[in-house]
Amino acid sequence: MRKIEQKHAEGESIMGLERIDFIREQLKSKKVVYVNQLAEKLFVSPSTIRRDLGHLEKEGLVRRFYGGAKLMEHPSNEIPFFTRKEENLAAKEIIAELAADLVADNQVISLDATTTAATLPRFLHNKENLKIITTSAQIALDCLDLLLPARIFCTGGWLSATSRGFTGETTRMRIAEYYTDLAFFSARAFSWENGITDVNEEDVCLKQEMIRRTRKAVFLCDHTKFDQISYRLVCGAAELDCLVTDRRPSDEWLKRLESAGVEVIFPE
Repeated sequence: MRKIEQKHAEGESIMGLERIDFIREQLKSKKVVYVNQLAEKLFVSPSTIRRDLGHLEKEGLVRRFYGGAKLMEHPSNEIPFFTRKEENLAAKEIIAELAADLVADNQVISLDATTTAATLPRFLHNKENLKIITTSAQIALDCLDLLLPARIFCTGGWLSATSRGFTGETTRMRIAEYYTDLAFFSARAFSWENGITDVNEEDVCLKQEMIRRTRKAVFLCDHTKFDQISYRLVCGAAELDCLVTDRRPSDEWLKRLESAGVEVIFPE
């Protein structure tokens, strides 16, 4: 985000998205923000700030009170999509660019509702005649914007305002109707003893269905997830075909993954 102070000095107004980014940063650092203070700092009306806070409330990021808003303290499985999207962004972009090389023209691919998978469409613009199936309403919209020639299939189901993804039995049944060339998914943790684990039981069931219905299961895993454990099993390492990560794993991890028949892709 360009510096607020520079914008003020140039006498320019703060654009909506940039203004909301600034409010997000204030919430992260202070946990509480006040309408009048933000209006004064950003040179906009209190009603504009209230609309911005209303937008953040719909995302599940804040709880509003009279005159301000408080950052929501979410359990790990309820962190809003747009908050998670900004975490480890550089790692996600490295992973997405590497993962995109696995995709060939004319393939059918599936993407789960994770923010790591959400980064992938930006690197698929040179692929032709793709068919993309996703459990994420947000990813589907991004694909429409970024990959106009591709055909986009949204699973439907119950739509979560927090994750921007579909879930439930309707979603699982829709996934089961397709057999894909590649399934790209991520999760919260990966330990050798406990496999790939995550926090949301319904999302885990959808990932498992995607893995069952694909020719090649690709786990998108940044370096912070190794040797970590969550509480709900997605799958074991032996069920993976490929793992894409942003850093070279340890020699021990590479040997284990090789012994399990998993292709490992990382920046050379």
